[in-house]
Amino acid sequence: SSLRFIGPRELGRVPLFLQFIFAEIGLDLVRMAAIHTPNSLATALGIIAAFMIGDFATKVGLLIPEVVVYMAIAAVGTFATPSYEFGMAVRLARLLLLLLGGFGGVIGLVVGMFLLLVRLMTTKSFNVPYLWPLLPFDGAALLDILLRQPVPMKRFRPRALQPQDPDRRPPQKPV
Repeated sequence: SSLRFIGPRELGRVPLFLQFIFAEIGLDLVRMAAIHTPNSLATALGIIAAFMIGDFATKVGLLIPEVVVYMAIAAVGTFATPSYEFGMAVRLARLLLLLLGGFGGVIGLVVGMFLLLVRLMTTKSFNVPYLWPLLPFDGAALLDILLRQPVPMKRFRPRALQPQDPDRRPPQKPV
């Protein structure tokens, strides 16, 4: 199979589920240390600590290299999220899926992903579905989001907001 490279070759001495839990705890410790360090040193400290802890954990057999790589990707994804609150929500969802997958196996992971999808499908923000324009599908709005124009060039307000005046431009004054 072409996705065989994703899974670990050797599982190591510690169960894979516990390795991910330990890696999450280690990531939180590095994050907390970076928060409580002066700004000029925080980035360097976080990077050096992550490298040293990851290297040490793999050498003593606590973690396998694949777990370190997957957690590094998850950490970069958390830090790349523009909103802190959204990053924490993604992190909580990741922990929930990790726990469901660890205790329930593939069935637990599938059930967790299904519940997460249902939650996203039923959530509304300002009375607009959270997954709009995917659900309900609106092709023109999706294209407008993917190929974003500068706001001053946009002529119409989004239809999902049901604006009283869909035209953004002010009415022309008679001359």
